[in-house]
Amino acid sequence: MSYQAIARKWRPNTFEEISGQGHVTKTLQNALRLNRIHHAFLFTGARGVGKTTAARTFTRCLNCVEGPTPTPCGVCASCIEVVRGGSADVVEIDGASNNSVEDVRGLRDAVRYMPARDRYRIYIIDEVHMLSTGAFNALLKTLEEPPAHVIFLFATTEPQKIPDTILSRVQRFDFKRIPVPVVVARLRKICDADGVNIDDEGLKLIARAGEGSMRDSQSLLDQCIAFGRQGEDDTITAKTVAEILGLVDRTLLFSFLEGLVRNEPDKCLDAVAQVYDYGYEMSQLTTELLELLRNAALMVLSPTSRKHIDAPADELKRLEAVTKGVTAETFSRWFNVILQVHDEVSRSNRPRLVLEMAIARLAAIRPLTPVDGLIQRLAEMEARLTKGGAPPPRKSLGAAAAPRFEEPAVVPEPPAPPAPPEPPRVEPPRPRLVEPPRNERPPEPTRNERPPEPTRNEPPRSEPRPRAIGTFDDLLAQLPRDAQYRPVIENAAFLGLRDGVLHLASPGHSHLEKGRRLEKNREVLRAVSEVFGVRALRFELRQESEGARTKRELRDIARAEHAEALKQDILASAGYREARDILGAQLVEVIPPPEDDE
Repeated sequence: MSYQAIARKWRPNTFEEISGQGHVTKTLQNALRLNRIHHAFLFTGARGVGKTTAARTFTRCLNCVEGPTPTPCGVCASCIEVVRGGSADVVEIDGASNNSVEDVRGLRDAVRYMPARDRYRIYIIDEVHMLSTGAFNALLKTLEEPPAHVIFLFATTEPQKIPDTILSRVQRFDFKRIPVPVVVARLRKICDADGVNIDDEGLKLIARAGEGSMRDSQSLLDQCIAFGRQGEDDTITAKTVAEILGLVDRTLLFSFLEGLVRNEPDKCLDAVAQVYDYGYEMSQLTTELLELLRNAALMVLSPTSRKHIDAPADELKRLEAVTKGVTAETFSRWFNVILQVHDEVSRSNRPRLVLEMAIARLAAIRPLTPVDGLIQRLAEMEARLTKGGAPPPRKSLGAAAAPRFEEPAVVPEPPAPPAPPEPPRVEPPRPRLVEPPRNERPPEPTRNERPPEPTRNEPPRSEPRPRAIGTFDDLLAQLPRDAQYRPVIENAAFLGLRDGVLHLASPGHSHLEKGRRLEKNREVLRAVSEVFGVRALRFELRQESEGARTKRELRDIARAEHAEALKQDILASAGYREARDILGAQLVEVIPPPEDDE
């Protein structure tokens, strides 16, 4: 008898032998036991997880002479013919090569005939997603209302390609990837039955390489037996399995990881050189490095996250020792670099050079200090500076710290007599604008009268001395903040009081026109009268030679001077130097806090 592959020899014949798909096998067994059998089923999942095997097992349960039963006898003609693939009432169709409308039309014509011998006529269509759109449409009516003796069993690895009209007419069962321990147990059973000596670590490597596929794992086991078994007593070791499967030696992988953790790039470069000398693919190295970095991150992520690591006990112990003192964030940053390099290595003609330059990038990555730790260190530094008597920072551009706004004086006059005490002001004293009070102003001469001329012998009478009335800031304080004309006055420069008129200079013709309209505004004139004691306002065009500055210009100059002073104070402080050494930052700009009137 010719040799038969392990995947075919050990194909399950009952639901109990199907590994890792209990949620599917239990449902199908209950449906058979309760005689609630649907007319169409769809089995989906990855390759090699048991879809076709479950379809054939279900067929045996339906057409067994003792059926429908969840436990077929396995000795009747129907059970034997299904296993051998020679049953006349079971039709297996490859959807990839029978995907046209004509093929489905022939199937639709054949379903009308009764089974030749068995209870049901069963159609198993593998890779059903390969059918064309026309073929699916031709199958709709038959799939919705098939004859009572017909059952459809579909299998596919890509259910997203099947139309919704088909999915709504079938019962869908999703097959999962088979866990590594389940695959190892199945492989161990096969090895014991065939007399193959292989250690558990080798079986784990095979199961991990199978990526959840039982058929792939069995094929790899077949390959390892053919390569590594030279006699009945020879044992296949994990090293032999790694060599057969082209897996990178775990010692080299851990050497690479230790080089990253200890900041020793020479170890990483040596590991790459050995992998290259052995003839392994660089993409295989990056693939296994990604898995190792993932396991390292889970090792330190949380106390319970290591349960998701699928690795031998000795490897877990070594991984715990290597990752001690390293954060999960650092492993995540290394993982991102290797992930990017993996794509570049797969496409590059010089993969070794790409990987070696990636090691230079990895060596430049330093562990990040947690934000909470930085905040705590800054708080401690602030506390030390406060206890040491460091000058407190300036809180705002207040009146006590702001430079004075020098406004042009009206006319040099002798000092006025002391005025009645006023409540203290917050801002520093400013030059007062003087004008004769209204009640002390000398009467104006009438048209027919002339002012008395002083005689030669009498000295001229001295007019009453003017007293301080108000400032330009007081005028702005009297105006509503939301007034539309306020910017016109704020942008004007104060020239002074002349002949009972307040003179302001506009910076341009547009402001001048707006200011001329304000000369008759009652609200503005009332404020001018209350602050300066005059009832007239005059706007003029500002001349550069006058040197007068607007309120906003003076404020901007003061803010700039204050910002520069703050910057010099910060640069000279010990706290700034310590923060600069900790954070590695530089002082770029100092923005003073806004004034109260901004």
